[in-house]
Amino acid sequence: MREPTFIVAGAPRCGSTALYAYLSAHPQIFMSKVKELNYFAEDFPALRKIDFRSYDDYLRQFAEATDAHIGIGEASPFYLFSRDAFEKMYAALPQAKIIVSLRNPVDFVHSYHQLNLTLLRDDEEDLQKAWNLQEARKAGKALPKNLREVDLLMYGELGKFSQYLEKLFAIYPREQIKIILLDDWKKDAKATYEDLLAFLEIPSDGREDFTPVNANFQNKSQFLAKLFHPSPKVYNLFMKTISRFGAGFMEWVSVVYNKIERLNTTATKRVDMPPEFRAYLVDYFGEDVDKLGKLIERDLSGWLC
Repeated sequence: MREPTFIVAGAPRCGSTALYAYLSAHPQIFMSKVKELNYFAEDFPALRKIDFRSYDDYLRQFAEATDAHIGIGEASPFYLFSRDAFEKMYAALPQAKIIVSLRNPVDFVHSYHQLNLTLLRDDEEDLQKAWNLQEARKAGKALPKNLREVDLLMYGELGKFSQYLEKLFAIYPREQIKIILLDDWKKDAKATYEDLLAFLEIPSDGREDFTPVNANFQNKSQFLAKLFHPSPKVYNLFMKTISRFGAGFMEWVSVVYNKIERLNTTATKRVDMPPEFRAYLVDYFGEDVDKLGKLIERDLSGWLC
């Protein structure tokens, strides 16, 4: 079985879904049918959409790749936040190229909180209140009923991107890593896409359409949302049941499930963040933004305005 040649490893709400969509449409690229396999993120088992029993189960997600596919990949945005995903990834795929997409951490926190609300992983609708609950939640208090991983509600830590990149840079050679900023897509999507293909050593497919993918959205029905995003206890039972039929069946269930789930979402505009709280977040992330800029050799001062 063939192995992935590249992995989109993060971060969530930073353009990874668009990357997955664009790359999936390239005739010489094969992307796993299931986005967010999270195979290497063993510390986030509740995020897995397939109960992998072996590395071969993981590789079966790429079994349909043919000789026509120069690049083979998957996209799991939460790899970036995992404690040991990159070590395990490197042990299995030392030659793989790693793609990381980032954005202004203030905007990331704003967008990511909305995602958690939609997925019922956070139940505090006010971002500032959710931010203030971090310490309590770390201590096991005020936890959402449908929470999957408490670490993924630590908005302040997740937005400090430099610590995750430092870890990645210590494991994979720098020349195998591509950092893309959401700003790059907004400035010149085609040039950013072509540059990415050059990094992957894959010929251009002449793509011209870069319609935003997975922009801000919310649930149409909260009742249906609760069915799609049940409590961990129900979810674990569901996963245990379908896992008996093997990874192939779980892949099929995940693809169908995602298509049906999307029917319950609709595009929406994020509520503006209070200016004083935004100013607080700009100050909070300021030091890390400076550090990140030096790390990736980019001027990120515009993020601190």
